[in-house]
Amino acid sequence: MPVPRNKIEIIKYHAIECYFFAVNLLLKPWILVPVAVLFFMMMPSMTSIQEFPTFRVVIDPGHGGTGRNPMSVHGDRYDTIYRRYLDHFKEGASRKGLEEKEIVYSIAKKTEKILKLLAPGGNREKFYRLLEKYADGAPQKITIHTYLSRERSITDEEADTLEDPNAPFRLFDYPDSFGEMQPGRISRINALKPHLVVSLHLAKDAPRDFEGMNPVIIPPYSFLRQGLDYLKGNRENKKFYTKSPYREWFIEETTRSDFDWFLNDTSIYFTGYPLRKNLDPDKSNFKGYRYNMVRWNYADTEGWEHAARYKIPMSRFAPTYETFVPEGRFWDRERSPYERYRRDGGEEGFGGDNAFASYEIVRYICYSLYIHGDDNRLQKPGKSYISVWIMPLHVNAINAFIELGYLNRNRDRLLLTKKQNEIAEGIAVGIFSLLTGLAPKDSKYKYAPRGKGIDFSKYRMPDNKSYFDDVADN
Repeated sequence: MPVPRNKIEIIKYHAIECYFFAVNLLLKPWILVPVAVLFFMMMPSMTSIQEFPTFRVVIDPGHGGTGRNPMSVHGDRYDTIYRRYLDHFKEGASRKGLEEKEIVYSIAKKTEKILKLLAPGGNREKFYRLLEKYADGAPQKITIHTYLSRERSITDEEADTLEDPNAPFRLFDYPDSFGEMQPGRISRINALKPHLVVSLHLAKDAPRDFEGMNPVIIPPYSFLRQGLDYLKGNRENKKFYTKSPYREWFIEETTRSDFDWFLNDTSIYFTGYPLRKNLDPDKSNFKGYRYNMVRWNYADTEGWEHAARYKIPMSRFAPTYETFVPEGRFWDRERSPYERYRRDGGEEGFGGDNAFASYEIVRYICYSLYIHGDDNRLQKPGKSYISVWIMPLHVNAINAFIELGYLNRNRDRLLLTKKQNEIAEGIAVGIFSLLTGLAPKDSKYKYAPRGKGIDFSKYRMPDNKSYFDDVADN
């Protein structure tokens, strides 16, 4: 959705338009001087309207649909090569009547309501009064256009009445009943060209050492490329992995080591094929070329499926990691400095702006709970989940992706059901701080936010276009 035109430009345009209208209407030359004087006298007061920096933010509550069979009808990750869904739709965690999709949507709506105070026509002063609990001094004035990535979740009863109940909730593009491809959630997000996407999730359970709230991040291309070189046999030493800040790889099951899961995800990232335990590609379990499953500027040109069917060696469609070559628009994007800014180094020392945004919002959630009289040792920023996650990879926006808690833990269930207002307030204030910088009032709090804004200027491209705008052509 395009950003509204600059107010000053609109005022000047209408001033000039009115000026010439008066000239043509009256056809009296002696009118020109007083009319011109009048408009130029009015112009200073008109242009004194302050134009605030404008940001676009998407709140992305996970899931929303229903996980049901058959996958051929209700799945996700639609492959246009073989015209089939490659994965089941993930409906999210549930336990004892509590559902992830409902909880995160409720928190997202509350967050949206707070942020809309900074929308055009919103009650800015109310938002600034809220900030007084968190920081001293006058905050920077900005405008935020806030969007939700989905509307309310669908119930099982409603799903029974619909031909395609998951249509509004799929991550990837999908065919409608007429066979026409429709934009999935990622494509709809990219069409908004956001600066920041905040993805909210929770899980049923987690390893004991994943306490608190956990960021979900992806490593940079350079790290994954080293994994590809290892698979190709061009690198023998594992130190690039064991000595890196990205070694806490997400383990899907304990039958394989974290390094084996890293290699498996590396293969999926580059070739679309997972690995068997012997590290051979599992050609019966194709996961698809994900970058071609969304509408953005990095998908291959129309007709790419024909080339992909031939699985040509020494190309981006090669079926094995030995013969894979990362060429094409998506892989150029992956090697760009903007993706390094998003995914490597940064304020946390790893994970780039994605990790910083995730951790900073978690710190603000903890800070909000603390301010409202709720402090607990389990309310803290926890370890990151690291893998080739879909959402952080396939948007250009800074992506704060957070596991807010776990339904098998009593404390987390309390927070997720009884403290939603405090959580939403922390998320909203954290977003504001990421966009502007907001030094916390109580810097001695053990999980105090850093209060630094993201340096968006480094995402300015050589043609003076923003990397966030470059994601789509709409």
